[in-house]
Amino acid sequence: MAKIMIAHSLYPPDMIGGAEVSTQILAQTINRQYEVQVMTVGGHNDSQVRTDIVNGINVIRLPYNNRYWIGEHGRNSSVLNKVVWRVRDIFNFRQYQHIKKHLTEHKPDLVHTHNLAGLSLAMWRAAHELNIPVVHTIHDFALIDPIKIPAYSKMYRLISKRFSRMTASVIGVSNHILGTHTSLGLFENSTKHVIYNIVDNNPCAAERYKEKKVNTSGPMIVGYFGQLTDVKGVHYLIRAVKALGPDIVEKLYIFGDGPLLDSLKECALPDHRIEFKGKIPKTDVMKYMAAVDLVIVPSTWNEPFGLVVIEAYQVGTPVYASRVGGMAEILLNTEKYSFQPNSSEDITRSILEYFHMSESEKVALKEQCHQYSLTFNESYQLQKHADVYDRLIECGG
Repeated sequence: MAKIMIAHSLYPPDMIGGAEVSTQILAQTINRQYEVQVMTVGGHNDSQVRTDIVNGINVIRLPYNNRYWIGEHGRNSSVLNKVVWRVRDIFNFRQYQHIKKHLTEHKPDLVHTHNLAGLSLAMWRAAHELNIPVVHTIHDFALIDPIKIPAYSKMYRLISKRFSRMTASVIGVSNHILGTHTSLGLFENSTKHVIYNIVDNNPCAAERYKEKKVNTSGPMIVGYFGQLTDVKGVHYLIRAVKALGPDIVEKLYIFGDGPLLDSLKECALPDHRIEFKGKIPKTDVMKYMAAVDLVIVPSTWNEPFGLVVIEAYQVGTPVYASRVGGMAEILLNTEKYSFQPNSSEDITRSILEYFHMSESEKVALKEQCHQYSLTFNESYQLQKHADVYDRLIECGG
């Protein structure tokens, strides 16, 4: 059985966002066909490599070997401290030593890297020097635009471009994010693939779908699920709902937290239909997604994928989303269920479009959403990755 090493900045129970979820799902999925081990960065800095087992997967947690641990987001660090962290993380020599030692001892047949923050580009160098083929999945724009300091990002982009020549294959979670990187010259020596993220096969989602009642008359409950940051475009959604009467929208529930919470609450005044529910546990997401009639994703930036779309579809809740990035690729029907970004008027039109659908159209759409979500499954993910892995392993990289 071939050995696959998956490397990612964090691994459950340490989480920041969707990349951690996707990486865990991948590890558990391919563990059926390969011997899988995960390398990540822990919250300790005592020079010791720690190991544990998460859902049957062996996890190696390196010390963070930097100013702070990325799992804490550097919340208490100064700007200078964060810049120093970033510079050190370009090629963290201590991590390089740990990585190369472990790769030498464990001898994986292939290394599959994901987000590299905390591990640094040393991950690619160590594997390359040991002639271990590397597959890299692009989840975000961290290799080309890691922080909002243009000079640093430009420098880092040039370095990551050079290091990316050490990878044998690259996978984008959407055509958009893959094309964005390759158009800048990254991964020029790598075979290119697109493999969409999948959602966890959650029995709760199937139950919620069965129980979900389609609101065919009366005002709707609209939901937003995500971070409250500028690029998420939530203020456009709020303005869109405020332009509609209570006979159309009964409630707008905003699930999430972030730096714009206070300003968004101010934007919502004096409309008491708009309620901020805060960040909810992952275990409760399906329940609340099934409880709303419609999910709106008003992002204004090029979302790499948009997992929230497929999660909503799982429970039969339709989604209208901005035509941005990779998200436009995964909508049930991009032409019908998308709108222009940065436009509250377009969001208003989308909400009205769904509201005025007939009962039969809404019932059919519920089923279509759920059936479509089932195509983002573990069999798809396993087969797609096995095609990439096996070709490299057979060829020796």
